[in-house]
Amino acid sequence: MGKGKEIMTPLREGLLEELYRRLEEEILHYHLLGEELKKESEILRRGSAEGLTESLRSVEMHVEEIHRAHESISKAIDEMVSALGPEEKERNLGTLLTLLPAKERQRIRSYERTLAGLKKWTFQVNARNRTYIQDSLACWKDLVSLLTLPLSGPPMYVQNGTQPSSSPQPFSLNRRV
Repeated sequence: MGKGKEIMTPLREGLLEELYRRLEEEILHYHLLGEELKKESEILRRGSAEGLTESLRSVEMHVEEIHRAHESISKAIDEMVSALGPEEKERNLGTLLTLLPAKERQRIRSYERTLAGLKKWTFQVNARNRTYIQDSLACWKDLVSLLTLPLSGPPMYVQNGTQPSSSPQPFSLNRRV
């Protein structure tokens, strides 16, 4: 049998179904991560420290789950390539796709497109959050510096509640002798 025309045995079908399950798990956690980042945006705007702490814990948990899913996907791909093409040296997704029938290739590519879209979306939401935080910190820094840094020149005191004119009066109009 040529590449991509392999007959799927029950063992290989089981490995493929396990790969699909792991891909779906990764997609789920990317989706949940994106939703949590959106929630984090709202929490940042409200200024809730407790909510932000909870959100950061949730984000960390989803990132860990994504890493676990990604590792298990790599392991499943390695097992699939070993089962379908033991002579193959490289055991990656590209190699696996060349060994699978067209229907399975399309399904995996669909997962890849979904993952790419979710990654882009989470990156955009995270970038917005980062920009908001940086802008907020800059604002606070400016405010604190106004309150804590000494004035660059001598203070100007207003005598009798009126501010002296910045331009000197001509000698003839100056009534002071």
